[in-house]
Amino acid sequence: MTKMQRINYLDGHRGLAILLVVFYHAYSRWVDITPYQSVFSDFPLFKFGFLGVQLFFLLSGYVILMTLEKCTTIQGFIYQRWLRLFPAMFICSMVIFFSSGFFVERPLGEPQISSLIPGLTFIEPYILTKLTGISFSSLEGTFWSLYVEFKFYLIAALLYFIVGSHKLVFALFSCLVSWVILSLLTQYTDNMLLSYIHSIFHLLSFEYFGWFSAGAAFYLTNKEENNNWFALGIVFCVISSVILAIQKESIALFVAIMSLSFFFAISLKIKSLQSFLSHRFLVFMGFVSYPLYLLHENMMIALIIKLSPFIPAKASFILPLLAISFISLLSYLIALYVEKPLKTVIKLFSSLIIKNYTNQHSLQKDK
Repeated sequence: MTKMQRINYLDGHRGLAILLVVFYHAYSRWVDITPYQSVFSDFPLFKFGFLGVQLFFLLSGYVILMTLEKCTTIQGFIYQRWLRLFPAMFICSMVIFFSSGFFVERPLGEPQISSLIPGLTFIEPYILTKLTGISFSSLEGTFWSLYVEFKFYLIAALLYFIVGSHKLVFALFSCLVSWVILSLLTQYTDNMLLSYIHSIFHLLSFEYFGWFSAGAAFYLTNKEENNNWFALGIVFCVISSVILAIQKESIALFVAIMSLSFFFAISLKIKSLQSFLSHRFLVFMGFVSYPLYLLHENMMIALIIKLSPFIPAKASFILPLLAISFISLLSYLIALYVEKPLKTVIKLFSSLIIKNYTNQHSLQKDK
């Protein structure tokens, strides 16, 4: 597999993941306020579309290990990840905040200026509230997974530079196992220390680390052409799926998440699936997936409600498609014409700061 094919293939998965999440929010999440209500909500593609986030987590585990192997320091890795996330987060946060007066139908209502801080710092509101005593809320509900991702980056980087690639896969999975064990223990004991440790593990989002470890195992499958890593990735997916299904008390959910996980896994092996995932539409959706993920939920629902008087009730299915098309175009413009220049400016500014610091440090040493 060439480098370009691999990029297209991963972007195709991102495209699939964002479509699942967007359709879930459009047709199932807000049935109480959308004009079509629950007419489409039980369709499996929509009902279980929130599992697109788990697909994003698998992709993160795959890509992050690849990125870590190219980095020589923790600081360098964290900077790269921050540079990947921050520009779009900044731009989209500004768009969401300053357009909220127009999208008055937003399910979360009009945001406060303090709601910008969790997204821009990638620190979830609960932690900020505990640290400052000031009440914070998230600008968008979807931002929760970005808080999880950033915690994963920090923990994965720390572990990687201690144990290396192979042991990192097991170390990440042990985070999930530790959370499960402590969850069980705290149910049947009143030990305050165990409860405190469990709350820390929950705060660190260890319950999602099975997906990250599976993605890392799948990366090693491709890198080393070793099917043992492939089998391990499948095992991690099964265990993570069982845990999620038990939490939600749903066998159908287990079938859905295992189907999605298995599709991701076999796409590593089957070239026809790689070709399908490299389709122009999925690659495009993958390209805009990050800004689209940040922007879509409240803006989309508000647009659906705004447009509903102009669309016949029998054709209400197309309302989300119109809203998604508009926000996808906006996301494309942001990704292509705003996010990239902002990254360039940040890189230039960072290099100037580093150069200035280096020069000052050299002068002090000479003195």
